[in-house]
Amino acid sequence: MDNLVQQVMQRLEERKHTSVEVTFNHQVAPPSEQIFLINGKVILKDISIELITDLYSMEKTNAWVKWVLEGISYDVKFYFLINEQMVNFIPRMMILDWPILFVVNNESPVIASYNRMITREEIAAKPDKSILVRYQKQHITDEALDICNYKKIKIKIRTEENCIWRE
Repeated sequence: MDNLVQQVMQRLEERKHTSVEVTFNHQVAPPSEQIFLINGKVILKDISIELITDLYSMEKTNAWVKWVLEGISYDVKFYFLINEQMVNFIPRMMILDWPILFVVNNESPVIASYNRMITREEIAAKPDKSILVRYQKQHITDEALDICNYKKIKIKIRTEENCIWRE
Protein backbone atom coordinates (compact mmCIF):
# COMPACT_ATOMS: atom_id res chain seq x y z
CA MET A 1 0.00 0.00 0.00
CA ASP A 2 2.83 2.44 0.86
CA ASN A 3 4.38 1.81 -2.55
CA LEU A 4 1.12 2.73 -4.28
CA VAL A 5 0.79 5.94 -2.27
CA GLN A 6 4.40 6.80 -3.07
CA GLN A 7 3.79 6.26 -6.80
CA VAL A 8 0.69 8.45 -6.72
CA MET A 9 2.54 11.20 -4.85
CA GLN A 10 5.43 10.98 -7.32
CA ARG A 11 3.04 11.22 -10.27
CA LEU A 12 1.27 14.24 -8.74
CA GLU A 13 4.62 15.95 -8.21
CA GLU A 14 5.63 15.26 -11.84
CA ARG A 15 2.26 16.61 -13.03
CA LYS A 16 2.95 19.97 -11.35
CA HIS A 17 5.92 20.49 -13.66
CA THR A 18 4.39 19.42 -16.97
CA SER A 19 2.51 21.68 -19.33
CA VAL A 20 0.78 21.53 -22.67
CA GLU A 21 -0.21 24.15 -25.25
CA VAL A 22 -3.70 23.92 -26.69
CA THR A 23 -5.05 26.07 -29.51
CA PHE A 24 -8.60 27.28 -29.00
CA ASN A 25 -10.95 26.79 -31.93
CA HIS A 26 -14.66 27.13 -31.23
CA GLN A 27 -15.46 24.93 -34.24
CA VAL A 28 -13.46 22.02 -32.86
CA ALA A 29 -14.22 20.06 -29.72
CA PRO A 30 -11.79 20.63 -26.84
CA PRO A 31 -9.29 17.89 -25.94
CA SER A 32 -10.32 15.12 -23.57
CA GLU A 33 -9.95 15.55 -19.84
CA GLN A 34 -7.01 13.12 -19.97
CA ILE A 35 -4.89 16.20 -20.61
CA PHE A 36 -5.62 17.32 -17.02
CA LEU A 37 -4.37 14.05 -15.58
CA ILE A 38 -1.00 14.44 -17.26
CA ASN A 39 -0.43 18.21 -17.11
CA GLY A 40 -0.62 20.65 -14.23
CA LYS A 41 -0.45 23.66 -16.56
CA VAL A 42 -2.45 24.33 -19.72
CA ILE A 43 -1.52 27.19 -22.03
CA LEU A 44 -4.52 28.11 -24.16
CA LYS A 45 -3.69 30.03 -27.33
CA ASP A 46 -5.89 31.98 -29.76
CA ILE A 47 -8.50 32.82 -27.13
CA SER A 48 -11.63 34.60 -28.34
CA ILE A 49 -13.53 37.33 -26.55
CA GLU A 50 -16.58 35.08 -26.83
CA LEU A 51 -14.84 32.38 -24.79
CA ILE A 52 -13.98 34.90 -22.07
CA THR A 53 -17.57 36.19 -21.90
CA ASP A 54 -19.02 32.66 -21.92
CA LEU A 55 -16.59 31.54 -19.24
CA TYR A 56 -17.37 34.53 -17.03
CA SER A 57 -21.10 33.87 -17.49
CA MET A 58 -20.58 30.13 -16.84
CA GLU A 59 -22.21 29.29 -20.17
CA LYS A 60 -22.09 25.52 -19.78
CA THR A 61 -23.57 24.89 -23.22
CA ASN A 62 -20.17 25.96 -24.55
CA ALA A 63 -17.99 22.82 -24.67
CA TRP A 64 -14.80 24.84 -24.14
CA VAL A 65 -16.26 26.48 -21.01
CA LYS A 66 -17.14 23.05 -19.63
CA TRP A 67 -13.61 21.88 -20.47
CA VAL A 68 -11.93 24.81 -18.69
CA LEU A 69 -14.18 24.41 -15.65
CA GLU A 70 -13.32 20.70 -15.58
CA GLY A 71 -9.62 21.60 -15.68
CA ILE A 72 -10.09 24.01 -12.79
CA SER A 73 -11.68 21.19 -10.80
CA TYR A 74 -8.52 19.14 -11.49
CA ASP A 75 -6.48 22.04 -10.05
CA VAL A 76 -4.91 22.80 -13.42
CA LYS A 77 -3.23 26.20 -13.79
CA PHE A 78 -4.52 27.92 -16.91
CA TYR A 79 -2.61 30.52 -18.91
CA PHE A 80 -4.70 32.29 -21.55
CA LEU A 81 -2.55 33.89 -24.23
CA ILE A 82 -4.26 37.05 -25.47
CA ASN A 83 -3.44 40.24 -27.32
CA GLU A 84 -3.37 43.63 -25.61
CA GLN A 85 -6.66 44.75 -27.17
CA MET A 86 -8.47 41.96 -25.34
CA VAL A 87 -7.51 43.24 -21.89
CA ASN A 88 -10.49 45.61 -21.89
CA PHE A 89 -12.84 42.65 -22.34
CA ILE A 90 -11.66 40.76 -19.26
CA PRO A 91 -13.74 41.47 -16.17
CA ARG A 92 -11.55 42.77 -13.35
CA MET A 93 -12.96 40.19 -10.93
CA MET A 94 -11.87 37.48 -13.36
CA ILE A 95 -8.32 38.84 -13.23
CA LEU A 96 -8.43 38.98 -9.43
CA ASP A 97 -10.35 35.86 -8.46
CA TRP A 98 -10.25 33.26 -11.20
CA PRO A 99 -7.50 30.62 -11.29
CA ILE A 100 -6.53 31.78 -14.78
CA LEU A 101 -3.56 33.95 -15.67
CA PHE A 102 -4.09 36.11 -18.74
CA VAL A 103 -0.82 36.76 -20.58
CA VAL A 104 -0.37 39.38 -23.29
CA ASN A 105 2.05 38.66 -26.13
CA ASN A 106 3.51 35.65 -24.33
CA GLU A 107 5.31 37.83 -21.76
CA SER A 108 3.07 40.25 -19.88
CA PRO A 109 0.76 38.90 -17.18
CA VAL A 110 -2.45 40.86 -16.61
CA ILE A 111 -2.74 41.86 -12.95
CA ALA A 112 -5.09 43.84 -10.74
CA SER A 113 -5.40 44.89 -7.12
CA TYR A 114 -8.14 44.70 -4.50
CA ASN A 115 -6.82 47.78 -2.72
CA ARG A 116 -8.18 51.29 -3.17
CA MET A 117 -4.62 52.56 -2.80
CA ILE A 118 -1.95 50.72 -4.80
CA THR A 119 1.39 51.06 -3.08
CA ARG A 120 5.06 50.70 -3.92
CA GLU A 121 5.26 47.43 -1.95
CA GLU A 122 2.39 45.89 -3.89
CA ILE A 123 3.84 46.85 -7.29
CA ALA A 124 7.33 45.70 -6.28
CA ALA A 125 5.93 42.20 -5.72
CA LYS A 126 4.41 42.04 -9.24
CA PRO A 127 6.25 40.58 -12.25
CA ASP A 128 8.13 42.88 -14.61
CA LYS A 129 6.34 43.87 -17.84
CA SER A 130 2.91 43.20 -16.32
CA ILE A 131 -0.23 45.02 -17.36
CA LEU A 132 -2.01 46.50 -14.34
CA VAL A 133 -5.77 46.91 -14.73
CA ARG A 134 -7.14 49.46 -12.32
CA TYR A 135 -10.33 51.44 -12.17
CA GLN A 136 -10.68 55.18 -11.72
CA LYS A 137 -11.52 55.07 -8.01
CA GLN A 138 -8.29 53.25 -7.26
CA HIS A 139 -5.31 55.44 -6.55
CA ILE A 140 -1.67 54.65 -7.09
CA THR A 141 1.10 56.28 -5.09
CA ASP A 142 3.89 58.23 -6.77
CA GLU A 143 6.40 55.67 -5.51
CA ALA A 144 4.30 52.88 -7.04
CA LEU A 145 4.29 54.76 -10.36
CA ASP A 146 8.09 55.00 -10.20
CA ILE A 147 8.29 51.23 -9.67
CA CYS A 148 5.88 50.69 -12.58
CA ASN A 149 8.21 52.69 -14.82
CA TYR A 150 11.26 50.82 -13.55
CA LYS A 151 9.61 47.40 -14.00
CA LYS A 152 7.98 48.41 -17.32
CA ILE A 153 4.49 47.76 -15.94
CA LYS A 154 1.77 49.26 -18.13
CA ILE A 155 -1.32 50.67 -16.47
CA LYS A 156 -4.76 50.35 -18.04
CA ILE A 157 -7.33 52.54 -16.36
CA ARG A 158 -10.97 51.50 -16.53
CA THR A 159 -13.77 54.02 -16.25
CA GLU A 160 -15.78 51.41 -14.36
CA GLU A 161 -14.76 48.48 -12.23
CA ASN A 162 -15.62 45.61 -14.57
CA CYS A 163 -14.98 45.78 -18.31
CA ILE A 164 -16.55 47.30 -21.38
CA TRP A 165 -19.29 44.68 -21.73
CA ARG A 166 -20.20 44.20 -18.03
CA GLU A 167 -21.93 46.83 -15.94
